[in-house]
Amino acid sequence: MTEKILVGYDGSAFAEQALDWAIEEAKAADAPLTVVVSTGRPVVADAAITGPFLERIEEEAEETAKAGVQKALDAGINAQGVLERGDVAGVLVHESGANSLIVLGKRGLHGIRGRLGSVSAATAAHAKCPVIVLPDGWTAQDGDFSGKVVLAVDKLGPKSPAVRHAASYAKRHGKGLSIVTVIPTITSLPSGSAELDKAIADQLTEPARTLCQAVEDVALEQAPGLETKIHVLSGRPADALVEASSSADLVVLGTRGHGGFRGLLVGSVSQAVLVDAACPVMVVPNKSEADAD
Repeated sequence: MTEKILVGYDGSAFAEQALDWAIEEAKAADAPLTVVVSTGRPVVADAAITGPFLERIEEEAEETAKAGVQKALDAGINAQGVLERGDVAGVLVHESGANSLIVLGKRGLHGIRGRLGSVSAATAAHAKCPVIVLPDGWTAQDGDFSGKVVLAVDKLGPKSPAVRHAASYAKRHGKGLSIVTVIPTITSLPSGSAELDKAIADQLTEPARTLCQAVEDVALEQAPGLETKIHVLSGRPADALVEASSSADLVVLGTRGHGGFRGLLVGSVSQAVLVDAACPVMVVPNKSEADAD
């Protein structure tokens, strides 16, 4: 599918940040940009009372869309605005089928607030294309993942669509790809044997590394010449990814996890990563691919 980028926009500071990111991504991908503004859910009431109010809402939404489009045009991007009525997340999910990427601020969009805005959470969970959710603001720290795209590997391994998207993004932006998986930490062993320690650690580490190597092969097929490195970490998956995000440029993961990332986007791991990640997070839908196996 031809690259097409969509950004949810409402003129808020969070949305301006998302628009700026989307403009830069459109430049990098040489892709058109659609600026989507929603007026919200229709109000069913006496038209004599609500008519002027709704008209003003639509006028403001149209002005907002025009401002967003003009900003993109001024940056040299082929851009258009779309003004929709309805639930914001529903509008974005509906539009996702015709686009290759959605960009959203973590908060904003008609004043929705919370640790993780309901619009960004719902869109990331149900969109048919990848969604990038931007934190309120971030400054990358020096660390193991500086200048890297972090790909979270689960048991789908090389079959996950997240692999292809992470590799393509890293290649396009001239960044390395860090392939990350997490194994449980062994806190105690009954024998206290160093040899047994190593044997158990190897039993956990080697399959994880083998899976990551298969992921690496697919990533290099997608993006030949890409700089890659495998990281087999130990601990809690959510903690490991959030820590990695402090120095990474982007964290990429699928909408459904298996094994260490089970419950992604419906459980504690997804909440920790999407809410607490210091850098932008790309969520890639993988339900159809997983169900096909």
